[in-house]
Amino acid sequence: MIIKNILRSTAALSLTTLFLISCIETDKTTGSSLVPDDQILKVHTVGFDLPVQMKLSDSLQTSYSGALVIGSNKDSQLGTMQASAAFQFMPALSGHDFGENPVAQSFKMYITVDSKSFFRDEDQFIPQNIYVYELTKELDSTVAYNNSITDSDFLPQPLNKGGNVFFGGDTLVIDISLDYAQELVSATQDERDSISIFLKKFKGLYMTSPPQPGSLEGGRINSLAPSSIYFLMKYRHVDTENSIDKDSLIAYYVYDESPHVNRFEHSSKYLENTNPQDQIFMEGLAGIKPYIDFNEVKTSITNWATQNNTDLNKLIITKAEIRLPFEYPQDYLQLNYYPSQVFICTRTDSTGITTINYDPLDDISYYTSNGLINRSFKYYSLDISSYLQKVLQNKLTGRSLQAYIAPIVQTSDYYTGVSYYYFQNTAYSKAILNGNGAINHPRLILSYSIMP
Repeated sequence: MIIKNILRSTAALSLTTLFLISCIETDKTTGSSLVPDDQILKVHTVGFDLPVQMKLSDSLQTSYSGALVIGSNKDSQLGTMQASAAFQFMPALSGHDFGENPVAQSFKMYITVDSKSFFRDEDQFIPQNIYVYELTKELDSTVAYNNSITDSDFLPQPLNKGGNVFFGGDTLVIDISLDYAQELVSATQDERDSISIFLKKFKGLYMTSPPQPGSLEGGRINSLAPSSIYFLMKYRHVDTENSIDKDSLIAYYVYDESPHVNRFEHSSKYLENTNPQDQIFMEGLAGIKPYIDFNEVKTSITNWATQNNTDLNKLIITKAEIRLPFEYPQDYLQLNYYPSQVFICTRTDSTGITTINYDPLDDISYYTSNGLINRSFKYYSLDISSYLQKVLQNKLTGRSLQAYIAPIVQTSDYYTGVSYYYFQNTAYSKAILNGNGAINHPRLILSYSIMP
């Protein structure tokens, strides 16, 4: 009993002490007067009008993209866009013996379509003419851009005479000319033994689809993986030694790793403007894009700093946000065709090779939502804090200051979970942003501190 009473008394004393301690208030302002005002970093915010232009993003790198893009679209604002693809194919077996006097009987091309894009629901199943031509140009390392292939790089007569009509399904079968098939079965022994020698003669094929006829608008862009194409040739041959006279089949394949390049033709160049007032168009692929010369942005910030007696050498950017506002389309469903993510891309030299790529700024990877469309607030938000700090520190020059705002595609590494971001060069899109003269126009929102 005594022990119990002692325990109760001790517990009561501890509870009383804890209660008294918890009632003590802490003065958090203690010592604050010891820090001079000029040593405290304060965050300020200022807004700048962005000098957005419209410029064609031509010479887009389109080789080895992993997709063959074929189709066309006619738009009352952007004009005509046409996508075509050039690619190599090769026999399934090297050293194949066609026998004596082989005669081609049929040569069919089998295609599986991966995805399709269009801006109107009624265009999903419109008829499109598909034509296949014989390439006369080798697909070497110099053929890398959307304008690397011209009409002079393939023979004028299609290999599928009259073309094939494609209604937007998942598959397409094309009959290739027997004359061309006969050239294949007549290949020399060297051409049959060596893929490289074979490709010297049979350089590849070119697929295209012309725009809608006359004044009809709309269209569809079809995307297919190179490996989704294969060919079957049926031929008759004679094997005198074994007394054989029969029909045989040989397959030809297109591989994802083999050279391929997309050709994009846009008529929207006429929209190029150094100061678009009403609307700014953002067209996918190699089309018209918002363009910002950051030399001009730097000049605006420098003038502001001079007027406000601010030393840019002491300015620390806490956040630099580009806002690209837009209005809801009359048909709000058109927002479904706006790219979900956009970002600033600059043209950079690829490491170890001579091609030039449009690459997103590193800032895009700082958080996953950077550059995403905000349908509630009706703008795209791009955080370019690190990039703008380098601009103001004179660490960037030349093409690094020439910025295109373009749709972005994001991929992730299955094993590491690391995300990678690329200029979207296989899917077509269209978005209409507010122009520089609109009430709600493109802005740069700059939050900053000044070092003491």
